Amino acid sequence: MKAQQVEQLDDRWLRVSGVAFFVGLSIYTFKAYEHPFSLATVNLLIESVVNSTATWETDRWILRRFQRRYPALQQARKRLLLAIPLCWLCNVLIDWAVMWVVDVTGFRPPYPRAVYLQTITSGLIIAFLITGIQESVYYFSRLLQAEKEKEQLQKENLQTQLDSLKKQVNPHFLFNSLNTLSYLIGEDAERAEEFLDEMCKVYRYLLRNNENELTNLATELQFIRSYFHLLKTRYGDSLHLDLAIEPRYEQSLLPSLTLQLLVENAVKHNVIHKDYPLTVHISTQPNGLLMVRNNLQKKVQHVASNQVGLSNIASKFNLLKQPEIEVMQTDTEFMVTVPLIQANP
Repeated sequence: MKAQQVEQLDDRWLRVSGVAFFVGLSIYTFKAYEHPFSLATVNLLIESVVNSTATWETDRWILRRFQRRYPALQQARKRLLLAIPLCWLCNVLIDWAVMWVVDVTGFRPPYPRAVYLQTITSGLIIAFLITGIQESVYYFSRLLQAEKEKEQLQKENLQTQLDSLKKQVNPHFLFNSLNTLSYLIGEDAERAEEFLDEMCKVYRYLLRNNENELTNLATELQFIRSYFHLLKTRYGDSLHLDLAIEPRYEQSLLPSLTLQLLVENAVKHNVIHKDYPLTVHISTQPNGLLMVRNNLQKKVQHVASNQVGLSNIASKFNLLKQPEIEVMQTDTEFMVTVPLIQANP
């Protein structure tokens, strides 16, 4: 896997640029530009191209072998310490081989012996230069790749967590609905049948809409009206819904089924009786917030809870990098405020 990542690094532009740089350096060193273009100039160009290409490709090949063997970013020092001496030796041998061919073939005037000694120093400089450039490109390419992998992993983790939260909602709703249905069967068979019919309609909507991470406020409100109709099958005039929504916020977004969980939370934890009716108010605020509040009349007996409601909503907003929800309770009211997400134009 690591070797494949190194092989996929496209450095063709760097290789061409590097060879061109060394050819230009040779022309500058021998001041070929000061003389008229001639066969000697052509010979110098050919020699420079061959020498530069062989040097660059050899050093690159050596460094790539060490990058395959020690691919981690923190192993950069080890790669360079091992590659530079070997590149230096190869650079000197390549220079000597090219000069020997020139001397033997008479391709151009022989090199003085002092030039052979100078290549020992120049070979080391070139080894540092080539391996440094190649390693820098490799290092930053791997660094960018690591960041992309980290970002992709975070996205996948976020999606997994969101999917997990969404899967919590349907069983939670089904569990509470079946409890209600069980209660109605013993009290009023006709109302139980009506409730079952409404429950099927609402649950069908839940299954469809819960596939989406976000939905607009208008869609959520439409569902809440249907959901409230289901609740009133059991509670009748003991339960009321009050909506105060500014039209300009209807296309704002929020996590799917947020309102259903908040309404369900209010119904679950409060007394609902004809003498003590429960009213749920859903309203938009001028600062782009949505408030769901109800009159507080807590049940005296302990209510079993699987802690899905508010924690589910808070987790969704957190995973979507949105401001935290606000939960407030007074002596008479319980309020939850959630931020509305602006839809992209």
